[in-house]
Amino acid sequence: MKPKFATSLHKEIFTTLKPFEEIEFEGYSFPHFNKIREALEKAFSHYPGLPLRKADFSMYYRVHDKSYLDDLLLLSQDKKPSGEIRRTIECSGMEYAIPGYEYSLGGMVEAIDQIKSGNLERAYLFNVGGHHAHIQYAHGYSLLNTQAAAIRYAQDKGFTKILNIDWDIHHGDGTQEIFENDPDVHQISIHSAVDLYMMKASDIQKCTTTYAEKKGHCNIPVLWDGFEDDFFEEINLPGKFYRSAQIKSALKQALENVPFKPDLIFIFSGYDGHIDDCGDGVTNYTNADFEEMTRMVLDFAKKDALPVISLHGGGYADPLSITIDATLAHVEVLANY
Repeated sequence: MKPKFATSLHKEIFTTLKPFEEIEFEGYSFPHFNKIREALEKAFSHYPGLPLRKADFSMYYRVHDKSYLDDLLLLSQDKKPSGEIRRTIECSGMEYAIPGYEYSLGGMVEAIDQIKSGNLERAYLFNVGGHHAHIQYAHGYSLLNTQAAAIRYAQDKGFTKILNIDWDIHHGDGTQEIFENDPDVHQISIHSAVDLYMMKASDIQKCTTTYAEKKGHCNIPVLWDGFEDDFFEEINLPGKFYRSAQIKSALKQALENVPFKPDLIFIFSGYDGHIDDCGDGVTNYTNADFEEMTRMVLDFAKKDALPVISLHGGGYADPLSITIDATLAHVEVLANY
């Protein structure tokens, strides 16, 4: 019997306080991801959709510093913030997207409530960035950590222990920081070990296996094919590193070593690890790999009938069909396996 499944891809997720053309977005920001959402909304029209819901902005205070959020609100109103807002250039303009962040979180809240009431078992939600948003620092098109706020809400609803699996090619550094030393949240992040962007914007020491273990998480850093096996020693990065061919066995072991029985599983499903995107020579994912990893997570979930919420992550390939097709591969398994 197929699981109870629904999607959330409402256009309101990209609501902004000003029209897109009046906002100075940088790079692959809101306009890029809205095109992907539009294509997926059509592709998934045969699936049930969750009703539109808007979360209260106050929910973000559970996972972010108050002064950081207060200053973002001031900036969104074209008022001078009280201090310097720490964010990299690709987050420019995203302060005007606060309504979209409220709708994005609202979709997660709706899915959690539907799961709690027994009406839903799995969901695929379009997500406004998130996993690079730290407690008081933003980068990687992630101004606010919607997923972290949703995890706190889920815990309030009785889903005490949460497993988050993040296979976006960039390390889920913001989410890891928010839940450092939290015994009830465990993250498994599969990512590029030495990513040029992350070296500039974050701290690649924190993407290592050793750092994650100290903080109660699991990192699976993957080396570029062009690096020799001793490369990490040359750049003084500790811990264990993996090759693309080892990813699925490492994920299998990580699932076997989850330190508790979860009540709810999140997937941050980035598609930028595709071989035709940022993953060339690193993760080398094909659509078949996204399907297989999804089945691995669902096999783990099925043992205890655990609900699964998957969130749309990165994807920057040209043409957009590369990201669209990879998403379809993941969701078809998520909805029907």
